[in-house]
Amino acid sequence: MEPLTPIWWACITTVVGMIVILVSLPFFTSWAKHKYYTRTIAILLIVNLVIENTYAIWIGSWSLKNNLPLHLCSISNIIGMILLFRFNTALAEVFFYFGLTGGIHAMITPELYLGDEGFFFYSYFITHGSLLLICSFMIIHHRFRPEKNSWLKTFVIIQFVALVIGLFNWSTGANYMFLSSPPIVDNPLIIGNWPWYILVFEGLAIVHFFMFYKLFRLIKY
Repeated sequence: MEPLTPIWWACITTVVGMIVILVSLPFFTSWAKHKYYTRTIAILLIVNLVIENTYAIWIGSWSLKNNLPLHLCSISNIIGMILLFRFNTALAEVFFYFGLTGGIHAMITPELYLGDEGFFFYSYFITHGSLLLICSFMIIHHRFRPEKNSWLKTFVIIQFVALVIGLFNWSTGANYMFLSSPPIVDNPLIIGNWPWYILVFEGLAIVHFFMFYKLFRLIKY
């Protein structure tokens, strides 16, 4: 999807609007303060994942190479669901960096890697918008703030994740986490061919993690 087009603005506006509404509800209604509120959101995200895969099977496009939740945003989405059921600070730190980085870039330069037909279009924005929703919720309602050196720890963790996913890609011919070939989006941060763009991703990841750490460490609440 081309950024700054009417459909892009419509999607971004819808996602941001839903985030604002869902994050604001606990301030205005008593039922949204209950733990079942976040658990209901988690269940809806699980339903979205089930429908996405069921739809892929129904149209005959489901495959191990494309539909497993092994992209970084998909992994983050699963972590986010766990946090919505039961908040855990250690897990939240990993999600904070994964989700915020992946969610922002997925919104700015959407690559609908499963296609834009049918439910895939809606599922993409539900999945990636939920990353920003959960980040916002845990910052505002759980008073989350990343601990010292958490950005570096998360960067180390992502190396192990990339290694496992990379081996899976090598054995199956998949391209999860875009480790086999770069995403096809108009993003100036994607530089070079394989494997050089991965080294750029590494540098950008640590810069993003450190930047988010410093930004939220400065927030006073």
